[in-house]
Amino acid sequence: MNFKKLLVSLILFSIFITGCSDINKNIETIDKAKQQQTMTKVQNDVNEIMNKDYNYVLDNMGEPYSITYWIDKDSIDKIGNLEEFNKGHIAMTYPKYTSDNKLDGSALYIELNKDKVIEVQTFDFKSCNLTEDDRENNILAIDKYSENIELELDLIENINLSSLKNKNVSYLYEKINNINPRLAIYDMVGKTKSIEIYTLKNSNKILVLFLDNEILKETKIIDENFMVNEVKSYLIK
Repeated sequence: MNFKKLLVSLILFSIFITGCSDINKNIETIDKAKQQQTMTKVQNDVNEIMNKDYNYVLDNMGEPYSITYWIDKDSIDKIGNLEEFNKGHIAMTYPKYTSDNKLDGSALYIELNKDKVIEVQTFDFKSCNLTEDDRENNILAIDKYSENIELELDLIENINLSSLKNKNVSYLYEKINNINPRLAIYDMVGKTKSIEIYTLKNSNKILVLFLDNEILKETKIIDENFMVNEVKSYLIK
């Protein structure tokens, strides 16, 4: 199986809806020096971590920058709690830092399937592309990011979202100070459409971006309970 590289060019996106279990609640932060030491060992010898399980990776590597989940489209109703898929087909991303805590430009990608590490590779953190999944074309790829920053509702209300329709989504990112969403969902069949979701601070509303080849086709502020319906409508025909 070829390793599914993460789409880091789109790694600015993703949010997890309010009320869902957060990985931060279940992972005890480990010393960064230990994490970098483990990363170096794994880069030098992948056998350090091959065939280990999800919990082993967390215990020794700490919380990843992001986790990518590959799920069947008929499982879309379960995306409200992605932890259900932790023992399925996932990839964990760990950027490499220098001794003075700066990104060195590379990242370690650890792929697991059925709760076992099946592949480990190092890639340029800025130039990776998501390759096709080699299973049937009924797959959604979901990137969940560990950083949990919520958008201020008044910030969004002061943006003329309709004026950004059919423009590159980078214009909107600039207006929201390049805050990372927590959840991004990609259609692996058509390969162009994606949805990005942001939580809004002190609100049960979420901001949903509908993209096609990085062009902003539509934006909606909706109740979080309607997230799955929007994903189905846009990505699953």
